[in-house]
Amino acid sequence: MTRTTIAALLAFAACDGGSTSELTPDALPEPLACSAKPVHAPTASSFTNVSAASGIQANNFVVSPTTAIPINDHSRLAFADINGDGCDDIVAHDLFPNPKANIPYTHLVFESRCDGTFADVSVASGLRNVQAGFFAFADVDNDGDQDCFAGLDIPLPGLTSSLWLNDGSGKFTRKTASGIEGSAGATTAGNAVFADFNGDAKIDLFVGNGQTSYGSLDDLFLGNGDGTFAKASTRLGGNLANPSNGSVACDYDDDGDLDVLVAVYGVSQGGAQNQLYRNDGAGTFTDVAVAAGFASLPTGNYWIAATGMGRMPEPGKAPGSYVGSNAFGLACEDADADGDLDVVVSSISHPGGDYSRTWSDPTVLLLNSGAAGGYTFSNAWLDRGLPYNEGDVDAAMIDFDNDGRMDISLSRTDKYESGYTTELQRGWFGLMHQKGDGNYSVLDRSVGLTDEDGGPGMKGAQNHAWSDIDRDGDLDLLLGARDQGGGRANLLMRNEIGDDHHWLALRVKGDGAAINRDAIGTRVTITAGDSVLVREVKASRGTYNSMDTRTLYFGLGDLGCSFTVEVRWPDGTVERYSHADTNIDRIATLTYGAGIN
Repeated sequence: MTRTTIAALLAFAACDGGSTSELTPDALPEPLACSAKPVHAPTASSFTNVSAASGIQANNFVVSPTTAIPINDHSRLAFADINGDGCDDIVAHDLFPNPKANIPYTHLVFESRCDGTFADVSVASGLRNVQAGFFAFADVDNDGDQDCFAGLDIPLPGLTSSLWLNDGSGKFTRKTASGIEGSAGATTAGNAVFADFNGDAKIDLFVGNGQTSYGSLDDLFLGNGDGTFAKASTRLGGNLANPSNGSVACDYDDDGDLDVLVAVYGVSQGGAQNQLYRNDGAGTFTDVAVAAGFASLPTGNYWIAATGMGRMPEPGKAPGSYVGSNAFGLACEDADADGDLDVVVSSISHPGGDYSRTWSDPTVLLLNSGAAGGYTFSNAWLDRGLPYNEGDVDAAMIDFDNDGRMDISLSRTDKYESGYTTELQRGWFGLMHQKGDGNYSVLDRSVGLTDEDGGPGMKGAQNHAWSDIDRDGDLDLLLGARDQGGGRANLLMRNEIGDDHHWLALRVKGDGAAINRDAIGTRVTITAGDSVLVREVKASRGTYNSMDTRTLYFGLGDLGCSFTVEVRWPDGTVERYSHADTNIDRIATLTYGAGIN
């Protein structure tokens, strides 16, 4: 289906003079002339620490507790629009839970005011005292709001994972007998991905079990569309009892359905082979990780001072038997702007010592060969000038400065930094800025990613997530500030780039009948001349479910003001729009069957 007449109905304000609010048919400004903006490099003032002023540090642990607490650090977090107002709220998990030491899980929920500030609604949400190590959000009962899967990551007597239904205002109530609970006292959920895997417009659930501590089989649950699920784990061909530490669903082979990529932890536990569950389109999966070059790499640790290390092959081994990785984060985006989806897997890789350490995979940038190469992956980390770090934990790919190129962000532990004298191997948050030639430069603190006092606020992080908290067109950064001793609150960094470069943000919605209401799996492609920008709607990514905004943000950089937008919905329907239909420097909503509204 092609739609090219929307401009006649919706004439959006253009470029330099346009507002960043959504437009409605009863308030349509006249179109203005559009001019290209030159691309400039990020500066020392690109980010401002607004952690305290935003309100997201309320009831975080900021100082040492008065009594000793056995720490089980859970600086995990996510963006999700739980009250349906179009602005992403924040859900985080308290820093010091340790249920095994009789300190139950507690959680933090902050409702966005849509201006970059937040109100603490943890208790009112109903999620404050849910016993779970992480949350995942999607509309599981087809009523237009975000429901919550609460994954329990450790076996606790009498407890299971649970499902919580949203009343539409951000208040959650437990759904009993949903089908996803698992066996009481035996759950080891490490991550979860919501998606419509079998194409019936109902949300399904993949659960990666084990995290870093247990060898467990993964689970698949097919949704009935009413908040109940049927277990279908036998559909996961090649399912192994691995420590599944991170997962993401994306269409890596561009065949219109969502596949599942799993980051596996533990080179000492069976070699830690990552898994790639390829979907047949009907929700039955086959692990093709070895054939795709995703399971493990032949090359070893980048840091070891040996000739060719990081490039030379492990002796006497073949695909599927190479030492794998201590993998954590997982992001799936088009890193090299060639129209197919690439992958970053962040890993803790120790340099040398025993054989497994020598040959374990560090963090990788796996570029997709596309159809011509059979959708296989090759590692470009060293070729693109990216630095080794022993402590990489969570990974994302975003265009933080709207220059039209995807950047890489990495949160890191500083647990291992004492073994290095160079700054790139310290535990700072890593922001890798992609340059025009496809190589990367390291920015981190040089663009303002510090505490208010310039201290080590961005060091030793765990999960992180990106969203446009103030709706000005750039992505802001939320950071799970893992404990440094003495307590610590989470951090929020406001992006100041705004509309320095042109951008377009598209909120995509399904109709609940042909397309799941969250429109997960929808692919949007912007083409300007020879340049191609691809985004895909995802529920979550990586270890313990980091969740970025589901609104698709495109930095337009120096691509100019003339482009086409192609929307491929999960049912295969294709819609096309011109730049006049969508305009730029704007958040617009695309609804299946209803166009831009």
